[in-house]
Amino acid sequence: MNYYLEITLLPDTEISPYFLWQKVYQKIHLGLVNVQDSHGKVPIGVSFPAYDAKKHQLGHKLRLFAESEQQLEKFNMRHCLNDLSDYTHLTRVRAVPTGIITSYASYYRIQPKSSNERLARRKAKHEKISLEQAISLQETYPEQRTDAPYINLKSQSNGERFHLFIGYIEQQKANNSEGFSSYGLSKQSTVPIF
Repeated sequence: MNYYLEITLLPDTEISPYFLWQKVYQKIHLGLVNVQDSHGKVPIGVSFPAYDAKKHQLGHKLRLFAESEQQLEKFNMRHCLNDLSDYTHLTRVRAVPTGIITSYASYYRIQPKSSNERLARRKAKHEKISLEQAISLQETYPEQRTDAPYINLKSQSNGERFHLFIGYIEQQKANNSEGFSSYGLSKQSTVPIF
């Protein structure tokens, strides 16, 4: 990843950072959906420079990375965030400063199996069995929880709200062969940390 731009959230007394994350990330996701290739991969990855798993915080900054300046220019983040310009600061596209890269990281989506009741409803629907059968099958699996930082989002396909939990793995070397999801996340592909 050779180029990046940085978005800083500017919350105030009337607008919380959580609300801003929701609005900003929804727009980023919709923009990334539009640049997917035929395999659903995106050439743009994200990082959260102030990510803190212990405090369950993403911070107030987000970086978007790409191999080329043209990819970020074409993505046109300024246009995406136009109606949030009072609450965000967006830098121009810059070259990644190679001399100060400390490591690489993968930011990835965590999808815990957190509600046996919800999973049972899904199982009943997909396997065309009764809800009672699905519940009895699902009871043998323990619910999974996570306390990772997250962003509240709304699904464009079904309108339901959900938590986009974000995990972080530090890596020793760069790897961008896998691309990123439409959330700019990947467990394999990396972004530089500086």
